[in-house]
Amino acid sequence: MRRTVEVATSGPRPSISLRPVPPCEPPFDDELEPVVWATAHQLALEWAPARQRPPHAAPPPRPPLPRSVVAGASHEAKLAVHRFVRLCVEVLNGHRPPAHLRQLSRPAEAGSVIAQALSGARRVADLRRTTPARRPPRRPAPVAVVRLRLCEPRPGAVEAAVALVTGERTWAMALRLERHDESWAATALRLI
Repeated sequence: MRRTVEVATSGPRPSISLRPVPPCEPPFDDELEPVVWATAHQLALEWAPARQRPPHAAPPPRPPLPRSVVAGASHEAKLAVHRFVRLCVEVLNGHRPPAHLRQLSRPAEAGSVIAQALSGARRVADLRRTTPARRPPRRPAPVAVVRLRLCEPRPGAVEAAVALVTGERTWAMALRLERHDESWAATALRLI
């Protein structure tokens, strides 16, 4: 490791080394919450001083506590989404049959998840057959992930939006995974 400054004195004291800061630091806890900034045109609220209540009056009802939303998604939720998206892309490219998504889906919703994957694979195959090209490519352009956005609206459920591209065509895929019996399972899949 490269040291930027070394200070050594003659005598029994050890030398002091200053090392550079690593290029990437973990986020602070306060950076996970969304920051809301007031605009320059926002009016300030003037609160009236609190009035004295008579001693026999009941306290005013408390507003309900806001539902906690997980800021960002948990690590295991991210891994589950990446695994599911990778399998979906393999299905769309024709490298894997749509039935392989059954093991990553909840049994009640597995039929609709597989049907969406199958219709997407058929659309990609039709697009590759009907694409006019001056010179046909040796290998058709594979479906690839352009962007993946995910959120965890509540612990144990993660939703993702995926931008896919094949050739000159851009598609969107939305999915929802829920945690059941210590594993993540797909409950919804939509290809647009």
